[in-house]
Amino acid sequence: MKSENRADDGLTGKSTSRDGGYGWIVCCGTFIVNFVVFGIHNSFGVVYVNLLDELKLGAMQTAWIGAMAMGLNFFFGPISSALCDRFGCRVVSLAGALLSVSGLFLTSFIQEVHKMYVTYGLVWGVGSSFSFVSSIVVLGEYFDRRLALANGIATSGSGVGSLVAGPVINYLLTSVGWKHSMRILSGFAGLLWIAAMIFKPKKNLQSTKERRCTKLFDTSIWKSKAYVLWVTTVAVFQFGYLIPFIHLVRYAEDLGVPKSKGAWLIGFLSITSTLGRVVFGKISDLKFVNRLYLYQFSIFSIGLSTLLCPLLKNYAGLVGYALIFGFFDGCFVGQVAVITADVVGRDKLSQAVGNMFGTLAIPMSLGPPLAGWLHEVFGTYDEAFYIAGSVALFSSLMIFGVNCMIRKQSRARRQLGFKNDTSLSISEAETASDSVYKNTESQPMLEEEYMVTNKLCKLHCALRTSKELLVVERETVL
Repeated sequence: MKSENRADDGLTGKSTSRDGGYGWIVCCGTFIVNFVVFGIHNSFGVVYVNLLDELKLGAMQTAWIGAMAMGLNFFFGPISSALCDRFGCRVVSLAGALLSVSGLFLTSFIQEVHKMYVTYGLVWGVGSSFSFVSSIVVLGEYFDRRLALANGIATSGSGVGSLVAGPVINYLLTSVGWKHSMRILSGFAGLLWIAAMIFKPKKNLQSTKERRCTKLFDTSIWKSKAYVLWVTTVAVFQFGYLIPFIHLVRYAEDLGVPKSKGAWLIGFLSITSTLGRVVFGKISDLKFVNRLYLYQFSIFSIGLSTLLCPLLKNYAGLVGYALIFGFFDGCFVGQVAVITADVVGRDKLSQAVGNMFGTLAIPMSLGPPLAGWLHEVFGTYDEAFYIAGSVALFSSLMIFGVNCMIRKQSRARRQLGFKNDTSLSISEAETASDSVYKNTESQPMLEEEYMVTNKLCKLHCALRTSKELLVVERETVL
């Protein structure tokens, strides 16, 4: 990991004074953003039940409200990350806070479901995207060696937020009604402004003038086959990921569990999710641990537990499912951005995360409405949980392909036969690439980087050969 810091300094000119100091304050800011954004998003299942009962809406059209908001939270990822590169994380986060507060407040005046698609789904969804993506990107500016741990601690805010928000929102709904509850939530979202002010740009990063000269959208990351397959595996998993968050409370109610106790299922899930993010964040920082395999095991565990969920017919069983799902969900939430950085490199993290989040929005938005439709058709959520578990298991198997692709790129790099006396730039490039992934047989490398390095190596060999021929000619003349 020390070589990684040296590589960053040699190749990018950035200061290596990371992993401490003000960075931990920034980590707290990201914690606040996750606390607010996903505390509200993940607790939509509580609001969902109330809307079904109070407004007499259909299960599918009501599920679209929450699914649309969460989907746009990720769909606008590429735009959010591009704006962070252009204007800085603080500006984007401030804009997100304004949209978030406005969207939740306007929703409190709405009665028609199609208008909720605009205020809650669109305005709140886009605002939360600006706040969330900027909070993830800014961590990459302040952390390097401890990025996995910092990301795990910061994203645990969503688990704590869900733990607090679920029961609190349920209490507000029963006490003051859903309209006043939305107005209180809009005030709660005001914490996003505090977090945005914490995201102070680093002085040794790109200046504002340099940021404005950079491309708004960088599509070069899609040239990496490993990145494309990695995004595909996460997207497949996301198809069923939100189904428990939105429909688990209603599923428990169908089994005769009171709504107040059902709301605590999301709280139990959030408790273990918070624990999982810290635990897996610490484990993934160990040198002998392959993050990709750790992530794969977690997704497999989520899929298997979800597939078996319909067999649970009492509250105790649902609590056990929520605890297991939440713990391994902590690995997914805490490590997905870190592994993305491992695949494409830290310098492309903002664009890679943004593009990935944008891709995830489509399957993420389709899963919950499909579950609502299946419930209307069959009168049960069994089929929905079977589908969610199956796609998670399939996604975990796709990870083998990602690892094989990374290994293949690594072998191709080693076949170049680099020597210690090669040029300094080639040596530094090799150090930077090899230090990204702790498993030496799992080095990520973009195809364009491979081509450039290959050309440099051939040029170096040609120059060496020409020098040797010149020496031979001189000796012959003498």
